[in-house]
Amino acid sequence: MEGWVQFLGHATLWLNVSGFSLLTDPIAKVVWGNASLGRFFAEIEKSFPIDVVLISHTHRDHMDIPTLRRIRAKAVLLPRGTSRFLPPEIVESAIELKKWSSIRINGLKITAVPSKHLNWRTPYPFFLPALGFVVESENLGFYFAGDTGFSEKLFKIIGKRFKIDVAFLPVGPALFFLRWYHLCARDAIRACELLGARVFVPIHWGVVKSMSGDSARTIKKILEISPPTLRLLRVGERVSWKELIEGERAGGEAAPALRSL
Repeated sequence: MEGWVQFLGHATLWLNVSGFSLLTDPIAKVVWGNASLGRFFAEIEKSFPIDVVLISHTHRDHMDIPTLRRIRAKAVLLPRGTSRFLPPEIVESAIELKKWSSIRINGLKITAVPSKHLNWRTPYPFFLPALGFVVESENLGFYFAGDTGFSEKLFKIIGKRFKIDVAFLPVGPALFFLRWYHLCARDAIRACELLGARVFVPIHWGVVKSMSGDSARTIKKILEISPPTLRLLRVGERVSWKELIEGERAGGEAAPALRSL
């Protein structure tokens, strides 16, 4: 399995699969804080055009229009009905997907999967679909959940339909009713078990202040539980797929990772 993954903070991942490049939910600045994509933009720009940008939903900490304007992408995959929020120059490369639909690009199969998340785009007073994505190559499968709450039924279905090597799952304290639509520490660990994933990488933390509380506490809680599948990536850290899947657990990197908050 050739290639690598780099965690850029929050839900932004820069992924390379045998030379094929993907970015997930890229953000440079949002209303809840400053993301870190700007620190890496010059390097990302050298890889333009990015083959695929995956947008899980329209919340501003996942669909950041100024950032999308800066990124040249061959294709932008996003939930059905949400390309209306994109500027004209990006709409040309937009491909809307409904849940369980798939698209094949350069040897990769990308499948949109449901997400248990309330999605809207202020000031518009209506709900929109939210998605996760499963990306499969000949010898690698990974699940980017975007933002989701816990659903035993959903994670079991995804686990049965796909071979998941790496699950990139959002974590957060999920206070009050927000817990229905976000994963706390134990829910994220349980989700990984239901998915049958070999590796669990926490995302949705590191650079954006969440409305649902301090995500650093959730990371510390996950480290306390210390599931054997855990790989904690620091903001900006890049690892090969082989190292990520077959390497040692990243619990020892907790301190530098948490200092990046």
